[in-house]
Amino acid sequence: LLNAGVPQDCAIMPALVDESKQISPYDRLIQGDGTEDHGNIVSCLTALAAAAGNEQLWKPLNHALLEACGNERRPEVRKSGVKALLSITHTLGEEYMVLLPECLPVLSELLEDEYEDIVALAKECVQQGEELLGESLEDSLR
Repeated sequence: LLNAGVPQDCAIMPALVDESKQISPYDRLIQGDGTEDHGNIVSCLTALAAAAGNEQLWKPLNHALLEACGNERRPEVRKSGVKALLSITHTLGEEYMVLLPECLPVLSELLEDEYEDIVALAKECVQQGEELLGESLEDSLR
């Protein structure tokens, strides 16, 4: 779904969208921009992970998010992937840290992304991981 294209004429909760911001349908549906966190995929994936409640069920979701983060052709997909990863780590906290080793190579690449907003989200993910682990991840990101 993170790779899906959203038609430009798709109206997603138009009453909540500020027309002056020119938010794309993709950003509204996937990331929830302009929707006050209602009706977006990132929040749905976070709720799904919280409801699943165990590592075995999180692994396929984590793998799909990491694939999205590695999408070389579409920066909006990378951004959505890292936003979802960040949202899930915020929600699940220490429980999700068992999957952190799988995330580190991808986060390392995202820290060098050409888009600054993606780099900022990747830094936030790393900081969240460091706070939860209580140690620096700098050596692991090399």
